[in-house]
Amino acid sequence: MGKFYNLYNDSPIRLEYFLASIENLVISPKFQDKVVYYQLLTKFDFLEDKINHPKFGVEALIRDYDVIHEVAEETLNPQQLKILKFIQRTLQLSSHIVSKDPTQLVGQLWGRLQGFNYPDIEKLLKDAEDSNSKKTWLRPLTPSLTTPDSPLIRTFTGHNSSVTAVSVTPDGLKAVSASYDKTLKLWDLATGKEIATFIGDSFMYSCAVSPNSLTIVAGDSSGKVHFISVINNKLSVISSFID
Repeated sequence: MGKFYNLYNDSPIRLEYFLASIENLVISPKFQDKVVYYQLLTKFDFLEDKINHPKFGVEALIRDYDVIHEVAEETLNPQQLKILKFIQRTLQLSSHIVSKDPTQLVGQLWGRLQGFNYPDIEKLLKDAEDSNSKKTWLRPLTPSLTTPDSPLIRTFTGHNSSVTAVSVTPDGLKAVSASYDKTLKLWDLATGKEIATFIGDSFMYSCAVSPNSLTIVAGDSSGKVHFISVINNKLSVISSFID
């Protein structure tokens, strides 16, 4: 934990309330100084403590930046809005790493943001570096990871072999992937989290989702076609036959 944790160390409940309530504070009519919102979300200590808190983590932190639309352009200038978007995109790109190992946050920030010459980003990186001053770590000398201005949004991890097909549900909220590891996986596109897995007997070659998102049709290397129901975020075989 960082300085925010130390500030509220006498009361973990106060720290938890503070980390949890940023959205409520920002959209409240009583919270007039929206610049504080910007200052928090460009402050390394806040990012670090939110990611490390057992009740929050990186996905909760990413959602904090969605309040950008609430603070409005008249409060923050275009550069500040761009910086918030860059940091949010950086966290999204890094989420599959940081969610498993929060200590990688510093390296992920440095590997993705150091090419953006904005004073507030440079300060964020400097504070991140200072937080690691007593540790041994690999500091990238160049932006060696995918940067937040690239087309890539997230990386999904879970398959153990090549992915052969992907199908997105009509509502755009979930996706299904087929793989040589003999599985189909259902994903939450907003968080990158794996929701459910279907394990077959052969390589999964193809997949498609029905218009109502309740059925997945998949084909495997043995020639079987599987009809799989999606109910309560669980995958269950309805029927299988050989074409």
